[in-house]
Amino acid sequence: MEPKNEAGKIVSIQLRRVARISAWRLFITVVVLVVSGWGITQTGVIYNVTFGLIDRRLADAIHRATILPLAIFFLLHVLINVKLVITSKHSFLKWLGNIALIIIGAGILGVVVFMEYFRLGG
Repeated sequence: MEPKNEAGKIVSIQLRRVARISAWRLFITVVVLVVSGWGITQTGVIYNVTFGLIDRRLADAIHRATILPLAIFFLLHVLINVKLVITSKHSFLKWLGNIALIIIGAGILGVVVFMEYFRLGG
């Protein structure tokens, strides 16, 4: 169901654009994550394919560095698409839904950041 007013249509179009951009960045991040994972487990193959540019240590650093962008792009993509799918006739419910999605996204991102940078036990 499309929004009835012009401002709502513009916001919907912009959200779709952000969702599409986040989908492509999520895809690129997953490809980097997979290649760096292969660099950790199949060091010789990735080392030869990259002409010695990516060794096991660099692959591990890249792999660890892609976790936070992966979480951010995934949450952006999923939460924006959930927002676009859930349409409501009452503006209060839209407002409440927006706040709920922001809180859920921030909570999940907070857990990912905590687990990535403040690991328990080292």
